Order: sequence, then C-alpha cells, then structure tokens
Amino acid sequence: MDGAREHARQEGDARFAMALGTDDRSEEFLEHARRAYGDLRNPYYGFFADALGNNPWKSLLNGFREFLVVEDWTDPLDVSFSYVLNSHRRSRSGWLLWLSGVGPYALLAYGGDPDTTLARADVVTDFGEDRPAEERRIIEMLREAGLTLLSAEEIEATVDFHPPDGRFPVSTFTMLFGESDVPWWHDG
Repeated sequence: MDGAREHARQEGDARFAMALGTDDRSEEFLEHARRAYGDLRNPYYGFFADALGNNPWKSLLNGFREFLVVEDWTDPLDVSFSYVLNSHRRSRSGWLLWLSGVGPYALLAYGGDPDTTLARADVVTDFGEDRPAEERRIIEMLREAGLTLLSAEEIEATVDFHPPDGRFPVSTFTMLFGESDVPWWHDG
C-alpha cells in the first residue's frame, strides 16, 4: 500500500473510532470490523457465509437448549446469528438474542415475540431483579463464552461504515449484526 493510501486508511480509522466514542470498546469494534469486512467503505460480507456453515456458537446454543426452547431466526443476509429463547414453562415472554459474526458481541433483549417491535428499555446487559431465573443463566453463559453484552447506547452509536444500500452513517447495530437497523427504530 502506498503512503497516501495508508495515510487515508489511518485517517478513516481515526474518524471511525471517534464516531464510536472515546472508550476502549470503540477500538475493539474497529479492529473486529476491519478484520471481518476488510474495507469499511466497501465491506465484504462473504465472511459470514463461512460462519453460517460452521456456527461458532453451536455449543453455547446446545447449553441453552438444556433449559430453554431455542428458535433460530438467523438471516443469511445479516452478519449475526439470531434466536428467540423461551422458557420451557408456559410463558409469553422470552428473549431475543443476536450473536455477532463480526466480533465477540451479543445483543440480548427481553421480549418474546420477534414480530413485535422492541423498546430500548428491553435491552439486557446485566442481571435484573424481578426477572426470570433463566435470564441470569443466559447472561452467565454468554459471558463464559467470551461474549460482551452491548447496551442500547452502544448499538445506537453512529459509525463510519458503508453498507451496500448506500446509507451513511449507520448504527453500530448495522455494522455488527445486520443490514436492518436498531430494532426499536423501525417496525417489525
């Protein structure tokens, strides 16, 4: 790579990191996104096809199946594995879970129906009082698997990433989880 191109890439990386914020996590997002996509202005989505064939979270999901009903909602056009997790008890509520194919990140929301628009307050990042016992176990298992639960603020952050549909800038959700945007920004 010539000097001018390298300098432009570094400037783009710096703008990207600034858009994500000043904490250490922004550098992690940037590193994982560049590793997965290559060029963030012309991302390569083919990396996810390999992940689909060799789901790295298979053992985690098998663990969930010991105490939950796990329904796969993964869309091969996205860059994440998505699931509906429900208790074996008759309950209308459950969890929606996205596991990023870009990096070791998860988005967990307490809801239950994937056809219902989530609210920002549904995002779960830690154990909650007056919540189902299964939630603590889900969170512990995600952390033991090396996944970081992202907050609503983190997935709403605007990033310097160019998906194929030409939107710019987009949310961290789009970069880490899929072509749609933050679940509570649109219907269904």
